Amino acid sequence: MRRTLTADRRARTAQATILLCLLVVAPLLLTPWVHGDGIGYVAYLRSVVIGGDLDLAGEFEYLSTHMQADAGGLPGRLLRRSEHESGIHPIYHRPAPDPVTGRVPSNYSIGPAIVWAPAYIAAHAVSHLGRALGLPLRTDGYGGLYYLAIALTSLACGAIGLLLAFRLASSVVPVREALWATLAIAAASPLLYYLYMAPSYSHAMTALTAAGFLLYWVRTQHSRAAGVWFRRGLLAGLLFTVRWNDLVIAVPAFVLELVRILRAKDGGRSWGRAAACVGAAAAGFLLVAAVQLAIWQYFHGRPWVRHPVDYVHFTPEGIWGTLVSARHGLFVWTPITLLSVIGLLRLLRRDHALGGVCLATFGVMVLSNCTVPDWWGGAAFGMRRLVSATPLFILGLGVLLGDIRLAWERGREGLAAPRILAPLVF
Repeated sequence: MRRTLTADRRARTAQATILLCLLVVAPLLLTPWVHGDGIGYVAYLRSVVIGGDLDLAGEFEYLSTHMQADAGGLPGRLLRRSEHESGIHPIYHRPAPDPVTGRVPSNYSIGPAIVWAPAYIAAHAVSHLGRALGLPLRTDGYGGLYYLAIALTSLACGAIGLLLAFRLASSVVPVREALWATLAIAAASPLLYYLYMAPSYSHAMTALTAAGFLLYWVRTQHSRAAGVWFRRGLLAGLLFTVRWNDLVIAVPAFVLELVRILRAKDGGRSWGRAAACVGAAAAGFLLVAAVQLAIWQYFHGRPWVRHPVDYVHFTPEGIWGTLVSARHGLFVWTPITLLSVIGLLRLLRRDHALGGVCLATFGVMVLSNCTVPDWWGGAAFGMRRLVSATPLFILGLGVLLGDIRLAWERGREGLAAPRILAPLVF
C-alpha cells in the first residue's frame, strides 16, 4: 500500500511539473491569432456564434486579410511590426462556392470550432459586458478576447493531451522516464509551436484526441464488451471530427482487437461477438461523426468533402520525404522522434501487441501523409501532420530512457536523460 501511495504521489508531482512548465512559458509564447489553416476552422465558429448562420464568405474575406492586425500576445506585437506575410492558399483560405450547392464551404473539420465554442461564447458575453461598462472591447467576434479564448482552449487541450500521454507512458515505464519523455517531446517537437504560436490550428487538440484514444485502448485491451467497443467508437469519432484524417490512428488497434475476438476458442460464437462489437463501435463513431457528415452534406450536397482541386492521390516519394527530407522531414526537423521510434522498436520486443500497434499506427500516419501532394505540410513548422503522434513519441522515448537508465545502473556506458535530450531540444 505504501509503495502504491508513493507511486501515485510521484505521478501527481510529475503531472504538476508538466503543467507548471507549460504555464511558465505561456506569457512569452502564447500568440492569440488566426492564420493559415486556422482561418478554415475559425470561420465556422464566428459565423455560427456571431452571424447565426453558416454563410462563411464574410469570415474568409476578413480572416485572410487581418491576420497581423488582430494578433495578440508578445509575438503578435512583433508580427505587426514585421513584414511577415503568412501563407494564404487562394483556394482553401479564400474558397469559391461549391459547384453543386453554391455555398462557400470550409474544407476543414468542424471539431475545433465545437471545442472552442464555450470559451468563445463566454468571451462574447464578457466583451459585451465590458463594452457596456465603457471598456474599449471588440464585440464583432474577431481579435481581442475572442482569439484569447481560442488560444487558451487550444493550450488547455494540448496540456490535457500531454497529461494523458504521460499516463500512457507511465503505465509502461517508470514515472521518471515518462516525465522526461513528456517534457522533451513537448519542448523539442512541432507541438510546442502549435500549442502557443498557432493555436487556431487543430494540432494541439489532436494531441489530446490521439492520447485519449490510445490510453483507453491500452486500458481495455482484450475486452469483448460491446460497451467498451462503443466507447472506442466514440473516441474514434472524436479523432475524425477534430481532424478527419486522424481516423487512421484508430485502425491498428481496432484490427488487433477484432483479430483477438475471432481467434477466441469459443466455437462459432466469436463471429457473432465480433459483429456485435463492430456494430457498437460503428454506432459510437457515427454518433460523434454525424456532425461532420452533416456539415459536408450542407456545403457539398453529399456527406463527404468535395475538394476543389485534385488533392488526394498517393505520392510514393512522400514516404522518405516525410521522414528525412529537409523540407519538414520528421527526423531532420525533430531528431528526438528518431529516438522515440527506436524506443518503440524496443517496446515491440517486450510487448508484441502494444509495440506492434504503436509502430503500425505511426506507419499508417506516415502513409496517410503521402496521399496528398504537399506531404511537407505547406507553410508548416516541422512535420505538423504528425503532431497527432505525440503520445507515440512520448511512449517510445520513455521506453528508450528506461533502457538507458538500466544500463547506467548496471555500470554500462550511458548518459543521464538531461544530457541526451538537451542537444535535441536546442
